[in-house]
Amino acid sequence: MLIRVLLATAFIVLPIAVQADGRAEIRAKCQSDVKANCGMVLSRDKAIACLIDNAAKLSGGCKTALEKASCSDQAPANLKAAFACKQ
Repeated sequence: MLIRVLLATAFIVLPIAVQADGRAEIRAKCQSDVKANCGMVLSRDKAIACLIDNAAKLSGGCKTALEKASCSDQAPANLKAAFACKQ
């Protein structure tokens, strides 16, 4: 139960631009990646940083979701730098 709460928290705090352009997809495709690589993440900056830091370990689906999210004009610069826009 605690894991579900922590994972939900991690995705609630993702930047608004990322949420608007793929929150459900990122949640669905990156949930196990966050659990495996990030542990407890309580801020949006730490969630993004963790996914970026672990980019080589992420599943293909998670990488794809982050690449799509990076296409948004409002996506954080570090997300855009780490994951090239692919639609």
